[in-house]
Amino acid sequence: MPTYDLACASCATHFETFRQGFLRDEDRVCPDCGSREVDQRFTGFVAPRPTRVTAAPTVTSFGGGGCCGGACGGH
Repeated sequence: MPTYDLACASCATHFETFRQGFLRDEDRVCPDCGSREVDQRFTGFVAPRPTRVTAAPTVTSFGGGGCCGGACGGH
């Protein structure tokens, strides 16, 4: 399921939303202040890929990073 990284232009809150398919207007509402002035951030993506034919997939990160739920503190 795609994760969309969003940022509120009014209060600078960064948040994520999970959406099967395209992002809708009702997903673009800041959870802190309720503003609809929300911009989508493009932070990259993560995709599994096998390291060897018999090995279990590893996770490889592509793009500009970002963190899940803001836990890394790198806002």
